[in-house]
Amino acid sequence: MYQQVTFEKLVVQAFIGGKSWQALTLSKTVPSAKAAKEILDDLIEANKDYLPELN
Repeated sequence: MYQQVTFEKLVVQAFIGGKSWQALTLSKTVPSAKAAKEILDDLIEANKDYLPELN
């Protein structure tokens, strides 16, 4: 459980720093880099009203 919480915090920090995709690839629940990209794209789309504009 600690590892999962740490991973989730890393993803939030990575989003702020522009490295979300790399952080998602570290999760044991994400099977591949391609899946990480798809998850990230879906998360951005689903939360676009709450996120700052990405450049």
